[in-house]
Amino acid sequence: MISSREIAELIGKQHADDIRDIRKMLENWGGEVDSKFAGYYKASNGKQKPCFNLPRREADILLTRYSVELRAVVNDRQW
Repeated sequence: MISSREIAELIGKQHADDIRDIRKMLENWGGEVDSKFAGYYKASNGKQKPCFNLPRREADILLTRYSVELRAVVNDRQW
């Protein structure tokens, strides 16, 4: 599993943009946005914020929307 926060950090995107892209991907699949991949994390201000926790397959599918270089960065991560 890889979190949307970790993907955003690895590829240099804002987490909010990453969340938006994941929501679009899930909507395009006809799935519920609040899917089995949805989760929460505690932000530095103590508030609970949404995130997604993606298995390798879904992370790879998401990353096909980005550049080859960004896919390589995430694929080089130790799974």
